[in-house]
Amino acid sequence: MVQLNHIGIAVDHVLELKQLFSILGMEVTRTEPVPSQGVIAHFLPLAQLNMSQGGSHLEFLEVTDPAGTVAKFIEKRGPGIHHLAFSVKKGELDPLCAKLRAGGYRLIYDMPARGAHAMRINFIHPGAAGGVLIELMEPAGES
Repeated sequence: MVQLNHIGIAVDHVLELKQLFSILGMEVTRTEPVPSQGVIAHFLPLAQLNMSQGGSHLEFLEVTDPAGTVAKFIEKRGPGIHHLAFSVKKGELDPLCAKLRAGGYRLIYDMPARGAHAMRINFIHPGAAGGVLIELMEPAGES
């Protein structure tokens, strides 16, 4: 069973978005560089729950690598919703990826990569998901 974790938004001007959401009463609570993705992720909880308690959040993706996939996304499509991310329980990502591959779904990575919060991640290619990039994420470490 998966649970919505966050909505990733590729941005050109993160400060403008932070200001807008601040006026709406929502503040960025954490910022984390994600060198493997060529971004700095800015996290904005959608509820009073802390992200570690299972609350969903927005993730503003600020480009740090002009050759990275988010930079290419913005270049091709402009800023906007980049992906939907769903959490799986520890130990479920690899079997889920195998099941998806067996069902003919294309995944971005052969093996899960490291994402923000030291999560193990993989993506379902948007061509297999109605044009939406879907991130699957699992806590890192031993199962």
